[in-house]
Amino acid sequence: MDLKRAPFDGVLILGKELRRDAERARRELRARAAAAAAAWRAGAPFIATLEARLRGQEDSGSAIVAGYLAELGVPESAIVRMDKTRSTREEAVEGAALFAAKGVRRGLVVTARYHVPRARRLFADTFRGQPPAVIHAPEGLWRFANSTERAWIEGGTPDAAVMADECRIEALLSTLARGLAVLPVPVRARVEIVAGAWFRGVSDAAAARG
Repeated sequence: MDLKRAPFDGVLILGKELRRDAERARRELRARAAAAAAAWRAGAPFIATLEARLRGQEDSGSAIVAGYLAELGVPESAIVRMDKTRSTREEAVEGAALFAAKGVRRGLVVTARYHVPRARRLFADTFRGQPPAVIHAPEGLWRFANSTERAWIEGGTPDAAVMADECRIEALLSTLARGLAVLPVPVRARVEIVAGAWFRGVSDAAAARG
């Protein structure tokens, strides 16, 4: 991958809920932010972060990521923050709409290595008829990162135990998704979005208190 020869028109950072291991999740989000910042310095005009405030969190995933991007020197004008999504499927749907609205011809999506296969399937499913989104783990942007970004990427790279644990969860989610494969794309997308909102979302009452 050569960002200078084939620049990205926009970057999307996928979210990570904090409930299971908040400290590790934050390290992973820092790594994703670092990779996105490296792509921005290489010419990508904007970085998007879409995740809502999820159950058990005081802040939205977008707020957390936007803070990391600011620490890395990405200006507020280059950050698109939505505080909206609660699942990878919803990120794919909203990401496709955002990329289309901004005229993105080649977008970059950044997520953890264990999440890349399922994210690629969901984005390919959602982006039919649109220019493709290239999905990479933060390590894929290593050669373009500065010293601070490299430290953040290294600190958030999953080890073997984390990969094994997360891959079991990814396999379960992929199995559940295959059960919806008989449905038309818009229908199964809606089912997955509603399920994600139910499982990870904050209730209206809790949101009002927050």
